[in-house]
This record gives sequence, C-alpha cells and structure tokens, in this order.
Amino acid sequence: MPSLVPLASARSSPPLPSFCAGAEMTWRHPHILAHRRERFGDLCVQLFACESNDVHELEVCASSHSLIMRCAGVASRWEVEWPDEGRRANPVELRRGSILFTPAFSAVRSRKRDHGRFSSLVVQIPAPALERLDDDGAAAQLNLAPQAGPGDAELCRILTAMYEEMEAAGPAGLLYKETLGVQLLVQLVRRAANLVLAPTKGGLAGWQLRQTIELMEADLAQAPSLHRLADEVGLSPSHFCTAFRQSTGLPPHKYLLWRRIIRAKHLMVDRKLSLTEIALNSGFASSSQFATTFRRMEGTTPTAYRRTL
Repeated sequence: MPSLVPLASARSSPPLPSFCAGAEMTWRHPHILAHRRERFGDLCVQLFACESNDVHELEVCASSHSLIMRCAGVASRWEVEWPDEGRRANPVELRRGSILFTPAFSAVRSRKRDHGRFSSLVVQIPAPALERLDDDGAAAQLNLAPQAGPGDAELCRILTAMYEEMEAAGPAGLLYKETLGVQLLVQLVRRAANLVLAPTKGGLAGWQLRQTIELMEADLAQAPSLHRLADEVGLSPSHFCTAFRQSTGLPPHKYLLWRRIIRAKHLMVDRKLSLTEIALNSGFASSSQFATTFRRMEGTTPTAYRRTL
C-alpha cells in the first residue's frame, strides 16, 4: 500500500475510492491546491496540484509499484535514496518530465526545495497487472530497478496523456484511459531498467532546457524561431542545436513535431473535430502536412489511428 508522506508538517488527503482498494495512499503537503484520482484500467492515478517554497522530504513504502512524474513546476536540490536497495541518485533539478519510480515492496526517501506552484502525477501499479500482460510469466520475472531523473520520452508521453485526460477529459474517456493504462504497462515491461534517460554531457543546463521547453510549448502553432531559442539561453544556433539534442535525444524541430503529434492525438478523441481542424490546432500548416508527419512518426495514418480510439 503506497504511503507518500512528506516529513514536514502537513495535511492528509481523503482515503482512496474503492477501485484503489489494496493500494491505499496518504499524501501530505502544506499547500494542496487540488487533488484528483481516477482509474486507468488496472492503474490508480492521482493528480496533485500544490504550492510551496520550502524544503520537503518524502517517504514512499509500497506493496505495489509507484511511479511519480513532475507535470509542472521546478524544485532544486533533489536528492533520492532507496535505503533497502542501498542505492542513491542525486539529480540536480526536479522539473517537468522528471520521474521517481519505486518497485513494489521497496522504500524511497526524497528531499527537494520547491519553487512556487507545481503538479505531480502519482501512478500505483499492482504487480498482478504486469503479470497479466503475457501468458508465459516473463513480465512477472522482470527486475524493475528503482530510478529517478528525466523520464524516457515514450514513458513521459504516456504519463503526459494521462495528465491531460485528467485535466480535460474527452469523449470515450473510459476506453481511452484503459488504453493509456495498457500502454504504460507495456512500456514498463519493455524498458524495465531504462525508465530514466542516461546522463548527458555537453547538453543544456537545467535552467536553459526548462526555459527552452517552456518557450516551445507555450504555443505549438506559433513556435519561436531557432535564433530566438538560442538567444534566450545565450548560445549560438549551432551550439544550441547540439546541446538540445544531447539533452533531449532529439533536435529542436523534431521535438516540436513530436509535441504537435501528441497534442493532435489528444484532440482526436473529440469526434466533433475534423482532422483538418486538429491539424491546424496542433500547429501544422495543412492537413496533408499533418498526415505525412503523423504517418512517418507513428507508422499509421491519422484516420486509422482515430478508429482505434
């Protein structure tokens, strides 16, 4: 039963609903602004919006796997320790897309200083949910390692989709949530010990990457130019491109396309929107450009993908 308890003075959230039975969680924080919890197939997902400028410690003890992703806001001096495993991670900064994964029957301690408002997604993953993925029991034999740091791009894509669905649910919500739940389970099985990106050398500093991402995602339809992005972080365009790729694994233009595709996939849930409207709202110049990009990146057409929702 996951128990997330910051050691500073705090208040508790109410008990979980019946669909989270056997995975009871307690979250305490000085300033909880909003708290939601929903089911995504076999997974119990909670979204916390908080506000703080203090240092807080967090302890997690779980009989199910727990996965926490920072959805918004920044914290500095993030330190993580898994005492039962004898492992320690010392990420410099906790920012959007950072994750903390703790396997079932493990404990973790985390310490950070928050800076204003932030939100976090907390996913509880019962071990039997992974075992049901296959017939030969391979998933049950996985060695899921505790991890903390910048999340793998595909894992963050799925978690971000969960976050967006909880923020603004679309049509066919139940089916979409179940699909996202299965996608997350598959990603855990496939990535296992690589849920976190490997440290990079020569990439952007934390504040540079954060500022760049915020500028790019402020308006996906009218993204800033490469020269402006480089100027904002004090680098030449060529140096900026190299550093951005080392930090994210993608060049700036491909990262932008990836984010536009994610937005489009979220909008496709709303059957009232045509694919042309979705293309334009996601930042593509035309429906044909959208279709070409979508097929290249997803391996299928927007129409075919939409039929699966």
